[in-house]
Amino acid sequence: MVGRDTGALGDSFDFVVVGAGSAGCVLAARLTEDPKVRVLLLEAGGSDRDWRIEMPLGVGALLESGRHNWNYVTEPEPELGGRRIDHPRGKVLGGSSSINGMVYTRGHGRDYDGWVSEHGCTGWGYADLLPYFQRAETSAGPRDPYRGSAGPLRVMPPDIAGRPLNAAFMEAGKQAGYPLTRDSNGLQQEGFGPNEMTISGGRRWSAARAYLDPARGRPNLKILSDVLVERVVFEGKRATGVAGRRDGQAFSVRAREVIVSGGSINSPQVLMLSGIGPADHLQSLGMAVVADRPAVGQNLQDHPDLTVQYWLKQPVSLFPATRFPGKWLTGLTWFLAREGLAATNQFEAAAFIRTRAGIDHPDLKLELLPLAFRPGSFAPHPGHACQIHMTMLRAESRGTLTLRSADPKASPRLQFNYLSDARDLETMRRAVRLTQEIVRQPALQAYVRDEIAPGPAGANEASLERWIRDNIATAFHPAGTCRMGGDPDSVVDPQLCVRGVEGLRVVDASIMPQVVSANTNAPTIMLAERASDIIRGLSLPASNLPYWTHPNWQTAQR
Repeated sequence: MVGRDTGALGDSFDFVVVGAGSAGCVLAARLTEDPKVRVLLLEAGGSDRDWRIEMPLGVGALLESGRHNWNYVTEPEPELGGRRIDHPRGKVLGGSSSINGMVYTRGHGRDYDGWVSEHGCTGWGYADLLPYFQRAETSAGPRDPYRGSAGPLRVMPPDIAGRPLNAAFMEAGKQAGYPLTRDSNGLQQEGFGPNEMTISGGRRWSAARAYLDPARGRPNLKILSDVLVERVVFEGKRATGVAGRRDGQAFSVRAREVIVSGGSINSPQVLMLSGIGPADHLQSLGMAVVADRPAVGQNLQDHPDLTVQYWLKQPVSLFPATRFPGKWLTGLTWFLAREGLAATNQFEAAAFIRTRAGIDHPDLKLELLPLAFRPGSFAPHPGHACQIHMTMLRAESRGTLTLRSADPKASPRLQFNYLSDARDLETMRRAVRLTQEIVRQPALQAYVRDEIAPGPAGANEASLERWIRDNIATAFHPAGTCRMGGDPDSVVDPQLCVRGVEGLRVVDASIMPQVVSANTNAPTIMLAERASDIIRGLSLPASNLPYWTHPNWQTAQR
């Protein structure tokens, strides 16, 4: 049930889950499969019933509006000329799965095996986790042993053949010597292929729709929205509940265990507000220290994103749908039938590639959008144009998240330190040149006229580097601030229990020791599926399916 009354907060629950995002929705649904287990799910935002959430192509209007959004902004970034980067995060049932681009990507098997071999995260290898990806999803694509067919999360492939620019992008990749992949979420991530989406029946399929909607009627699940959790309550070193505010009224609630699932920004903030974090930082703000955990808020990672843009010489873009009467007709078609251009996110063609030899799995994602936006806005360039997003999948730069004050309503300080590691600038420079090479292939030259960006700024390497610093932004995938590890300095152990205290776990993308080589929504849902079994003392049998690595990765870039 969903409620706004606060009377239930006097009750005691088995679990309190803080945050109804991609992870929290999964946990609430899975844990209440046991009718004897009582769960309270708390969300700072409100209802997800909004046409801009439901309409896949409404994501731009959604982000522009600032609704359902924490509207975070970074501190001035030193390597970006002091620019501040917007970081929207979902403040709504479903969390960021209700405001994201709906792209479904799992990552490479090497990502997860690296969690084990490099970070000591026992039980989190690819063989352990593939069954949870499968359990989570119902794939509308061809039947495949890597895919799921009975899960709550609906995933659909795009229509590549019916979109000429998408088909040309694929063919250009092939002409440039890259492999094609039928399914980047199956055996082979690397290559050019379809970009799958969490969309079904022309509607966004968020974690709230997938997991919460079927569970809302359970008597052992209580969902409360518009709740600001200010801290975890402790008795000694044991978490016994949470305290916060709702409708201006203070509340507290007891639980056998507290699970923080606020995401990579809110989760470390809640831990620090609760006295768990770097002792010197907390004491400088006049806060009592429950556990000195210096790693909380450290290891902040992201996927930096940059776009190259081109004018088109054929009318194959979405530009007419952004102007009257096309915009009106596109919206009407969706409202009446949940069909047409607005029934997809339009990020339908993608590629996972390696920027150089010696890398064993892709470190760059390319995504084609048949529309080009003016710098820093969602206003399109006036005419038929397209842009290709270049997303750096494993940046070396690391940032920090710290508290601005002891006030729970104050946004934390976000310092991502983009491009602070010189290797990231070189990777993005390579990305631009590789993408330009792909665009020069005959398949895309049949459609492309002139380069908008970088344009003249790409004439030489020095001016290109300046252009990169002036224009690089984010793919909105923060991770790593409550990192999991086998070492005593990690924030959580492989059971996702916060070290130094009892009765407290963190379950969301903040526990990733290394951000995965993928959009983070699907991996976050997967790790919450895995966490729900860990909490219940269950485990799915490990998979024996392999993953593909380029046979000549040590000596060949493609």
